[in-house]
Amino acid sequence: MKLIFHIGILFFGIVISVDAQPSQATKTFENNGLKGQLAVHDPVMIKQGDTYYVFSTGMAIKTSKDRINWMYSGSVFGKDSIKFDWWKNDIPDKIGLWAPDIHYSNGKYNLYYSVSAWMNFNSSIGYATNTTLDFNDPNYKWIDEGQVIGVKNGGEGVNCIDPNIFIDSDGKKYLLYGSYRAGLRLVELDYKTGKLKTDKPELTTITTALGEGAFLIKNADYYYIFASRGRCCAGNNSTYQIVIGRSKNIKGPYLTKEGESWVDNKYTVFLAGDSTEPGRGHNGFFTEHDTTFIVYHAYTRRFNGASLLNIKPMYVDEAGWPTMDTTKTLFKREESFQEK
Repeated sequence: MKLIFHIGILFFGIVISVDAQPSQATKTFENNGLKGQLAVHDPVMIKQGDTYYVFSTGMAIKTSKDRINWMYSGSVFGKDSIKFDWWKNDIPDKIGLWAPDIHYSNGKYNLYYSVSAWMNFNSSIGYATNTTLDFNDPNYKWIDEGQVIGVKNGGEGVNCIDPNIFIDSDGKKYLLYGSYRAGLRLVELDYKTGKLKTDKPELTTITTALGEGAFLIKNADYYYIFASRGRCCAGNNSTYQIVIGRSKNIKGPYLTKEGESWVDNKYTVFLAGDSTEPGRGHNGFFTEHDTTFIVYHAYTRRFNGASLLNIKPMYVDEAGWPTMDTTKTLFKREESFQEK
């Protein structure tokens, strides 16, 4: 998300550069049941073998064997990043790589990420692949697949950041992206190439102003959309919160608990800050066995407003709305399309 630049200056400086520096990402914390190097922004989680991986703004990678103890393990592109000249086509300023999303399909790991700069809205979304996440595997190498969408075809006024990939049960692949500046958009991608089907794609308007860091999941009944709103990146003065809507159709309209539409920038609060964590936001989801975890960052008062990793199970209430209420039943996420 675009406002991350500010928090990088305030605290760890790990999130604005192309290559997150180890000395800026390895401070140790113990918080909410997690331990280790928890400083993070815009996290998403995936697992390969016996290792959990969290990718985040700055393209930083953190790893864990138990989902509790976390360590900084480098960054995606490292020093090789200077070779990707297309990054500078629309953003000639100091480039930031923000808010990645990762999934596995077509026999490889697919990483989508934002290419932007502070208060420069000519952003774009890039795409890289790797056959393995294991750093010790001789085949480990991130391959640049180029730009997916950008300022020229991502929608008038839309800030093309914060990508989320959703693969539906019918095998269709979608990209969700955008920010408060002109809102969120949804576009179908080609499943095999991972890119747009045409240079002038058909865009679905999800909101016109609401939200950033959007993420889609599905159960047997609904598509659920999550996004973040409020003030981020201000430490203990942050008011960041996660909001939610749902729809029977992937293209919406997504509705609040009161039946109001996200197209009109209405929302229901899913997870707000409190006295201990004034701001919580930019979530991803990770499912293992019967549990779906929400993965997000929270500005944490007892650590001077530092933005730290949180991983918590999600539940569902009697009306079918996801909740953090631990007295409810676990949320049962529908499996994505599986290649035959």
